[in-house]
Amino acid sequence: MNSFQKYDAMLIDPDIGSRMRLKQATTAVTNFGKVGQVSSLREASDRMRIGDRCDVVFLSHKFDATEITNFIKNAKSTAQAQDAAYIVILGGKDQSSSTVAASVMSGFDGFLFEPYSVDNLLEITQIAARVRKERSRAREEAALKLLISDLMNQIDLVAYLKQMQSESGRAMKKLRDTSAMLKTLAPESFELYQGLAIDLFEQAPLPKKVFQRKQYSGASSRVKKKMEDKLLAELESDSAAAK
Repeated sequence: MNSFQKYDAMLIDPDIGSRMRLKQATTAVTNFGKVGQVSSLREASDRMRIGDRCDVVFLSHKFDATEITNFIKNAKSTAQAQDAAYIVILGGKDQSSSTVAASVMSGFDGFLFEPYSVDNLLEITQIAARVRKERSRAREEAALKLLISDLMNQIDLVAYLKQMQSESGRAMKKLRDTSAMLKTLAPESFELYQGLAIDLFEQAPLPKKVFQRKQYSGASSRVKKKMEDKLLAELESDSAAAK
């Protein structure tokens, strides 16, 4: 972890004394940047909606478990907190295995037990670094899988049209346009793309039935053009539905 990485945090606790203690503790850890405080989940949601970025979200165990689960789910759907590490603050009497297990099921990424130390908070910044990297990679992987799926469908279509001696110009153009996106990938992203592409091509089933339809011999250029238009429309419809 980069020792100069700063993590903005939000403390959510209905007890002002608990909030102030944690706020004061974070000042002893140079990895924490801006640290905001709110007393309710609703206020935290409002802050996120207006643009407050969060790398770490500390939530008190005092809130209702169902409300916490819904809050975390909604927060992860925002650009401001989608990569945040969600940390539950547990009091001394709430550190039983059943409480910890329930917290995991609510969507928490880590725990901060009272009384906490500087070492505890340093561990939280390490969790934040790991969580942010994992969630960012997961989103990138999902986007690359969609891109690869589009490329595979385009390759199937071009192959089909050529086999049927049909006009494949539009399909080739779309394949070139889709492939051009690969030039914009950073080295790490391209390496991820290569691994995913190999796996997906190895696992790929036979081309879809839409590319296996027989074309009658001697079809006119007009019929062939209409067939290509229909195939492209079906392909674009499938790609849109997948997204």
